[in-house]
Amino acid sequence: MTAIPLDQFDAVLGSTSTEISSVALGGHILSTSDEWFAPASSLLKVGPAPSLKGQFGPKGALFDGWETRRHNPTYDWVILRLGPSAGGRLIGFDVDTANFNGNEAPEISIHALALTPEEEAQTGNALAQNDALWEEVVPVSPCGPSQRHLFKVAEGKGDKIYTHIKLHMIPDGGIARFRVYGVIPPPPVGQGEGEEVNAENSALNVLDLAHCLNGGRVVFTDDQHFGAGSNIILPGRGKDMGDGWETRRSRAKGHFNWAIIKLGEPGFLSYAEVDTAHFLGNFPESVELLGTVYNHSSTVPSAAAEWITLLPRTKLGPGRRHFFPISGGSYITHVMVKMHPDGGIKRVRLHGRRAATIISAAMDVNALPVIPVPQDIQDPLPSATSDPFAPVSALPPSTISRGTCKCNTTTGIVLHSTFVAAVHLTAEAFKPYGAVIDGPSAQNPDKWKPFKIVNQGTAKKYLNLAEILNKYPSEAGAKTNVHVYRCDPAPTLPFEVKLLERHRFTTQAFIPMVPVDGKQKGFLVVVALNGQDDKPDLNTLAVFLATTEQAIQYHPGIWHHPMIALGKQATDFACIVNESVTQPQLDCDEVEV
Repeated sequence: MTAIPLDQFDAVLGSTSTEISSVALGGHILSTSDEWFAPASSLLKVGPAPSLKGQFGPKGALFDGWETRRHNPTYDWVILRLGPSAGGRLIGFDVDTANFNGNEAPEISIHALALTPEEEAQTGNALAQNDALWEEVVPVSPCGPSQRHLFKVAEGKGDKIYTHIKLHMIPDGGIARFRVYGVIPPPPVGQGEGEEVNAENSALNVLDLAHCLNGGRVVFTDDQHFGAGSNIILPGRGKDMGDGWETRRSRAKGHFNWAIIKLGEPGFLSYAEVDTAHFLGNFPESVELLGTVYNHSSTVPSAAAEWITLLPRTKLGPGRRHFFPISGGSYITHVMVKMHPDGGIKRVRLHGRRAATIISAAMDVNALPVIPVPQDIQDPLPSATSDPFAPVSALPPSTISRGTCKCNTTTGIVLHSTFVAAVHLTAEAFKPYGAVIDGPSAQNPDKWKPFKIVNQGTAKKYLNLAEILNKYPSEAGAKTNVHVYRCDPAPTLPFEVKLLERHRFTTQAFIPMVPVDGKQKGFLVVVALNGQDDKPDLNTLAVFLATTEQAIQYHPGIWHHPMIALGKQATDFACIVNESVTQPQLDCDEVEV
């Protein structure tokens, strides 16, 4: 058996791998044999499973995890797609039976599969039916009640890249959480996450070499009391302080905390981004970046490694994306992030060029074209009189910070040469403009949405999320229609806004229809209230970033931009709107802004 003692987690898994099943990377459940008592999707929840002891639903006692029916003569199974699109090399697994006691899974085995994109599109349900497709990476192993079980990948299976995992629960029962740890291989040139491609010379491509989907890993963190150090290289900006790196409060003079990032591949760095999103009263006073070259077998550079200064100690601010030029143009494999004296950092991005392509092209590093450094971007901050406990993303649109930005990779819009950053879409923030239509999710865990149990106890019906309104005059003969818009993704960001439109007499809902394995990344919603001159009041203009799990409905008369889809492929939106049969000129007004 390949069990790992719990006290060896950091040495065997934590410092050597990434949680490649994480929903933050795109990991998701594809199918399961049974989830009668509790859904398999709970296996991938971010936090530990809470106890729901004493709580009951229509099917019995509630558990936060995956639980199946009794009396299975063989085994239950669940299939998940690993987050990285290209998959990853497996290191180990964490099977947690927290709170399952008397109904825990007695035994498990774990199996893996590698599929090309073409095979993945064609295989479908055959994944579940054909056991011969799968390779055993953890043999049948016992599980105990309410505890974590760590397993190392079977010998000889750690060098191959896999895309899918199948967990067998033998014969039935419950598992609270399931984590897959592995190494994400650096992507091919031109296919990196967020890679800026130079059409004339791919050696000049620019990408975030620290990004986890580009192979970066946090290999050491000295303190992660409130938030894991590995969070700083996750995609996006997250939803709250919980998915950043946060340390204890320090009392000692001269104290600092540090984390070490191993770049996905060696590179020549040009600028860094240090993001303190959501850290408003607990951001570090300053940050310092050091770099080294370390190619030894051990993962973490030793104390003898020579570190050079990439960024001297520099002050930080709250809720801000800070951009800093990196000096020297040195060949770097690892970067140390030092926060003084303590606090929280949300993300660290290290932008540069791959060393291998520069060296193979025999290019002079000192003669490379300069990569422009973006200007800092400040998040909207609470005022002195606002609720200190209100999330930043829920602030009214009038508090949105604007500033000129020459960067073409920022999520937001440009209007009249002024950059407006997007804030995360929430029902409260969007209320002046319309309604947000969604259910609780990993991105929006809103437990207060009213619902009732329907369909013989198999579904929750979330109630009255949006009201469809028809305010057309009766002679217009308006009727409700459903359309589908296929929207191409925005070619560049920030997106330049040149016009707005409105529908004076009707609500208009847009509901994204996205495949599970799609490359869509949500959409931008640009809105403004009507002004006294019957034109958009640009002082009320707001930009929201919506996920593919959220839909929106505009109030009648709200000025808005047509849908701005994000990602690498078109997004289909179902649209519900009232339209006039006899007077179509009443349907839509457009103005240039």
